[in-house]
Amino acid sequence: MKKLFLTAITAVVLITSGAEAQQRLCGGPGESLFSNMKAYRVGDVITVIIQEQSSASSNAKTDTKVKDEFSLGPGAGTLDFISLWGLDAENKYKGDAKTDRSGTLSARITVRITDLLENGDFRISGDREVVINGETEMITLSGIIRSRDIRADNTILSTYVANAKISYDGKGMIDAGHEPGLLTKFINWIL
Repeated sequence: MKKLFLTAITAVVLITSGAEAQQRLCGGPGESLFSNMKAYRVGDVITVIIQEQSSASSNAKTDTKVKDEFSLGPGAGTLDFISLWGLDAENKYKGDAKTDRSGTLSARITVRITDLLENGDFRISGDREVVINGETEMITLSGIIRSRDIRADNTILSTYVANAKISYDGKGMIDAGHEPGLLTKFINWIL
């Protein structure tokens, strides 16, 4: 009887310590040593691989011509002293316009799941600020993703982010060098 009691206690201790060891190895309850570590709850992080390319082109062409003519002939009978006279008016307009725009953005940003939607999708949001030699670069991203689009390495392409809002901004000496000076801004404001 003592042997049976000691065996039962030993089994309980081993099972309990085995669960604690698994929790320490795997990171938390419900996570398996054999499963991937994909984000699935509020607060988890996901790396978004931003690969955005855009281009747009627009052309417009206008060519109008309006010509009006009015003339009077010589008078007849007693009005024959009036000579031939006329009035011409012509209005021409020609305009061409062309706009081309393209942009490319490649980056990686790790964001957090901020909300779990009713249909199982995730709302994500995050930003990254990098300062190099006094230049500040800020990337901000928010949107909605589906859990099935998250890869096994816990990354997702930016093309799979619905309602994506991606902002890339920089501030510093180089950014300030692209702006006109105060005098130029004042003169442009006057004109």
